[in-house]
Amino acid sequence: MTGPGPLPEPAGFPDCKSCAYKLTGAPAICAACAGATLPPVAPAHCLVCSQTLPTAGGLCGNRICGWPLEERHFTRVDAVAMYDGAMKQTLPRLKYESKMGWALIFGRLIVGWLDTHAAEVADIDLIVGNPTSPDRRPQHVEAIMRAASDANRTGRWPIADPDKPVLTKTGTTTASAASGAAWQTKWTAAEQHAAAIEVGSAVNGASVLLVDDVFTTGAQMATVSRLLRHHGAREVRGLVLARAPWR
Repeated sequence: MTGPGPLPEPAGFPDCKSCAYKLTGAPAICAACAGATLPPVAPAHCLVCSQTLPTAGGLCGNRICGWPLEERHFTRVDAVAMYDGAMKQTLPRLKYESKMGWALIFGRLIVGWLDTHAAEVADIDLIVGNPTSPDRRPQHVEAIMRAASDANRTGRWPIADPDKPVLTKTGTTTASAASGAAWQTKWTAAEQHAAAIEVGSAVNGASVLLVDDVFTTGAQMATVSRLLRHHGAREVRGLVLARAPWR
């Protein structure tokens, strides 16, 4: 009698639709598979925002990274990948084309990243998504976090219950400023976004990991982190699917 035979190889990101592990495999399989294709965070990167630097320990040109912690409010932001290549091709399919199957994949990538960086996030008490406007379709961050919650089958990570949201955006605000917009325009939009968020009591006293899709300037990360700290968060860190590279 013979065994079931060798297990199939992962299909390779971004061919996730045909992959045997899309629904049942460990999220770490997805993280390793995507890591072989997606543009990685460079070894020489900013320890605050994960931006690529010319040399290790160099100065980051991102404005917020030069602010003291008490002004930027978040400790650091890690990224699954850089916003380029296959990530730049696939993430807009969820955000702007409502291809909801990608939420499943990105949620698994979040959990896979947590599993493979467990020592770095062992002290996190609460994992929440940066909420989208109630009238936006799709609500892509919420869809990603629901998928991450489903992939967190063992309950290893303290991902907020998607049916009992800790952060809720209550109204529509100015859309995130497009690339090339003035810094003050971006910051004003970020402040409006944070002002429209209701915060649950679970934040009080917690070390919070704030999840988002793309980090560009960090304006929203800073204003939402300030809000969380105001509501008693002990620390706020960020985790994003992609860090937008400088051009």
